[in-house]
Amino acid sequence: MTIQFRSVGRWVALFAVLSLVVAACSGPGASVSGSAGASAEATATPVPEPEPDELTVLEWSGYEAEDFWTDFKSASPDTELSFEFGISDADILALMEGGSEADIFHFYTGWQQFYVDQGLVHEIDTSKLTNWDKVPESFKALGQIDGKQYYVPWDWGFTSIMYNTEHVDEVTSWDALFDPQYADHISMWNDGPAAVSVSAYINGWDETQITAEQLTQIEADWIAQKPLNAFYWSSEYVELCPNYGPLDEQVWIAYAWQGCYATSLAAGAPVAYANPDEGRNSWVGLYGISATSDSPELALAFLDAKLAELTCSNAVTLFYYGCANQEVMDAIEDPVLIEAFALDDPSILETTNFTPLVTQEQRDAWTTMWSRVQAE
Repeated sequence: MTIQFRSVGRWVALFAVLSLVVAACSGPGASVSGSAGASAEATATPVPEPEPDELTVLEWSGYEAEDFWTDFKSASPDTELSFEFGISDADILALMEGGSEADIFHFYTGWQQFYVDQGLVHEIDTSKLTNWDKVPESFKALGQIDGKQYYVPWDWGFTSIMYNTEHVDEVTSWDALFDPQYADHISMWNDGPAAVSVSAYINGWDETQITAEQLTQIEADWIAQKPLNAFYWSSEYVELCPNYGPLDEQVWIAYAWQGCYATSLAAGAPVAYANPDEGRNSWVGLYGISATSDSPELALAFLDAKLAELTCSNAVTLFYYGCANQEVMDAIEDPVLIEAFALDDPSILETTNFTPLVTQEQRDAWTTMWSRVQAE
């Protein structure tokens, strides 16, 4: 198997849905002879109610496309699948806290602890995942809290600064997002924790130990940056990428994930993806099963199918994100994908900042800070 940019063929069935076998048992009975016979009283094991053949997934826009759950579609064609959407990790957590009826939710590293602490997530039985052995141990560990597996890793990638090489010579630091010479040609992601991360990189601060004074400075810096910003983006492919948004001339420098970079590169756009002196950021997408799901076994089958070959390949070739199935990643030969994932640079991860776990109080403070920035 080699991975190239391509339109992947529809629906190869790689995963068989787990069947529920119910055995009824009865106690030993005595023989009956006429009126003197004694009846044997059989005790039956209660038959559990079958799970509803329907799932709701709390997702990010774009992942609802069948390409990104095609193996599950092939294995369970009659399952009714619906989607709800969040626009940020903070939004997805808030929706789950608010009583979302989603069976499955999708979020990114840095938020794992919150769902466990609030009892919002179901523990994963990895013995039922047929594709689990294809997932690297380092990815599996990201889904664990206190030694228990609560999440299945799926998509992953980098965050850095994408820039238009016809207008910008080189970007060597995250502080390019604050450079006044690019006024009206900068685009930042509309997310408070991301803004805090950028500021922490620039100032050399420990992201997990941001003080009140530092947060005040971060807020002031982003308020001062606001007039330089052409627009804040929330949806990468809808608002930022050149095939869908005004990147080519309006925006020269953008906080961007590598998916947008790969899209632009494949389209022949004059773009580069920075390796800042402070390091790139890296993230991993995780799926959890809601603690209140009526269909936890069906949800587990959905997550297993997400790791199957065709679905993972589509994440790589159509969305240009990495996938936790290492066999898929090892098959990549396309030079655009190799560049996007920096697969030819074995040292890239040594200087990469992985999104850390922080407290709920910190996340809330950072989100509130960003609301004030946006209100200015």
